[in-house]
Order: sequence, then C-alpha cells, then structure tokens
Amino acid sequence: MKRLFHALVIAGILGLTAFTQEKEIKSELLNLANAERAFAKMSVDKGVPVAFYESFAEDGVNFQPHPVNIREAYRKNPPPAPKPGAPPLPVLNWAPIYGDIALSGDLGFTTGPFLVEDRSPAKRPSRHGMYSSVWKKQADGVWKVVLDMGIQLNAAVAPLDAPFQAAPQWKVIGRNKVSGSQAATLLRADLEFFRSAKGGPASQAWQKYLSDDARIHRNFMMPVIGKSDLQMWSAKQTMAISGDPIKADVAQSGDWGYTYGKYELKAEKVEKGYYARVWKRDANGDWRIVFDVTGPLPEENK
Repeated sequence: MKRLFHALVIAGILGLTAFTQEKEIKSELLNLANAERAFAKMSVDKGVPVAFYESFAEDGVNFQPHPVNIREAYRKNPPPAPKPGAPPLPVLNWAPIYGDIALSGDLGFTTGPFLVEDRSPAKRPSRHGMYSSVWKKQADGVWKVVLDMGIQLNAAVAPLDAPFQAAPQWKVIGRNKVSGSQAATLLRADLEFFRSAKGGPASQAWQKYLSDDARIHRNFMMPVIGKSDLQMWSAKQTMAISGDPIKADVAQSGDWGYTYGKYELKAEKVEKGYYARVWKRDANGDWRIVFDVTGPLPEENK
C-alpha cells in the first residue's frame, strides 16, 4: 500500500510539473508573438531600418538575397534621411499567425503574412508574402531576431489580424542542458538530409526527415501544411538537392534548433539560393524538420 501511495504521489508531482512547464511554454510563446507584433508596429511607425536595427541580435541575419548581418550593415551604411517633400516610402507590416518555441524558452520562431503598401501618389499595387523569423532570448531576457527570411506570394494567405496558433507540442527527449555536441548533432542531421537528397530522389530525404506538423514555404506557392498535403508535396520532389550548411544552433533544452545555408536544386533549370529550417527532436530523440523556407537567387546573383 505504501508503495502504491508513493507511486501515486510521484505521478502526481510529475503530472503537475509537466502541466506547469506546459503553461510556462505557452506563456513564453505568447511573449514571443508579442515581441514580433511590437517589431511590426515599429516598422510601421518608425520605418524598416529603425525597426530592424532595434529588433535584430548582433549576429542576426536577413537575406537580401545573400545573408546580411543587419546591425553591422546599418552601422556601416546608415539609411539616408528622407528628403523634404519626397513621396512616402512603402510601408512594411506583418503579423504572427503561427509559432513554436523550445522547452527551455530561449529559441523560437514565428511566421505569418506580410504586406507592403505603397502610400505615395503612384499607389502601386500592394505586395504580399509570408515572413519567417527565428528569435533567440538574449542574456538580458529580451527576444531578438537571429534569422529572417520571407517568401513572395500573389495573394494574402491570411489577414494581419488572424488569430495566432501555437505549434503542436511533442513529447520529446533531449531536455538536458545543451552541450557542445548538441549543435553538432543537428548539423549532422542537416548534412545527412542533403546526402540523401543528393544521392537519390529528394522525396526520400523529405519523407525521412519531414514532420507531419511541418510547414513548407516556397515563393509564389501557398504554404504546404497538413500531413496529406506534405506527403503529396514530398512525393513530387524527385529532383536532386545538394546543400552546404552555414550555421546550426540548438536551444538549451536540446529539443529545438535551426539551421541555414546554401542549396542547389538540379531540375531542368538549376536553382541556387539559401534555405532556413527549424528542427525538433521526436520521441526517439531524432531530429525532424518542422519548418523549411528557401530564398532562390536571381540569375544575376548566382
């Protein structure tokens, strides 16, 4: 009886701990979404340069189309002050509608629609797309962007006031404090994906590494979301893909990380560019892709 009592007490403590942790993670993810909203509001109120400089980490990169360290670039080449009487610059606004966060609450990402409006007398058509940002909590506890890449679309995926949705939370392993080898394991997974995609149909690599909860972002293609759509998309990826990772980073909890680098897609016409992807460990401790976005290079930049 005593053993049963102790077992019930331990189970209750573990259940309460898991419940408390889940509440904390959800709360921190909402904090991250609010940081994204504040970033967007600053863009509208003060302009893109100010908003990006203030919201990016010291090592944060944006793709233009090659990766650029935003704060370093603005320090070296400050944007010129607007000239009196000049037409207003286009306004960039966006909003998070989906996001995820590591169990340790120090790495996360959000994605959602962006809108570029021309408020000059020319009134050029608005431009639509989906942004994606990876955020890292700094030593002072403030969230800052470490990676930002978007896709262009012909129409809006969702309105800017669409409700925010949290990514499904998995039962994962790898919750111990990250060691120096954790980022190396993620980098190996990224490289193994490319080895598989280069050596045979890329569909095999996608089917092996892609999570059922993943999101695929590609230019001028609505995001691929949902198990059945992901399976259909994966099956069509018959061309070979090679890649060269530039960076991998893993959360302190060891369950969540991101990579980015160069890729080359060998179809009828070779496509080169940069990719960024978010990874999570599954219940077996294996890395799975939960988000993948590419930024193809224009012909003149290849």
